[in-house]
Amino acid sequence: MSLRPARNYRAIQRPYTRKEYIKSIPYSKIQKFSHGELNEEYDYEIRMVATASFQVRSNALEAARMAVIAQIRKRFNPGPYFFRIVPYPHHILRKHAMAGVHKAERLQKGMRLAFGKPDGRAAQVRTGQVIMFLRVKEDNLEPAMRAMKIAKRKIPHMTRLEVVRLRGPEQAGA
Repeated sequence: MSLRPARNYRAIQRPYTRKEYIKSIPYSKIQKFSHGELNEEYDYEIRMVATASFQVRSNALEAARMAVIAQIRKRFNPGPYFFRIVPYPHHILRKHAMAGVHKAERLQKGMRLAFGKPDGRAAQVRTGQVIMFLRVKEDNLEPAMRAMKIAKRKIPHMTRLEVVRLRGPEQAGA
């Protein structure tokens, strides 16, 4: 069965994380949250920041992670980088499968607000929160921007990219 469109789960809901009441908890799709070398001196940090509050599925975060890593492997000059996905998908999404068969125009009135079965996981992101960031040296800034723009397409449209200078030119030579 295919996934429902992301717009069905984009609105912030009440967080649902009580795992002791759920029989089968869906796993998070994110394989790894951080890549690269953490203890390195970087010149720039490219951040993906939320401009509105929304939920993002773990599938979308994993797709964005894979896109960034693929671009890093393809386009970067040999040099260090550090990439991290910040939010963790705690929220468990629920799906109530109404009538998806023949004669589906007759819906049950009594099951209108049914609880639903676990469908997936999502991270709840607030306005101004950093979703992911990529730290690079100055010579890899352009490929890093391209990688983050491709990753931005995998996440709901309510985001923007910020470039933050971590070290000034006077500190780079020291």
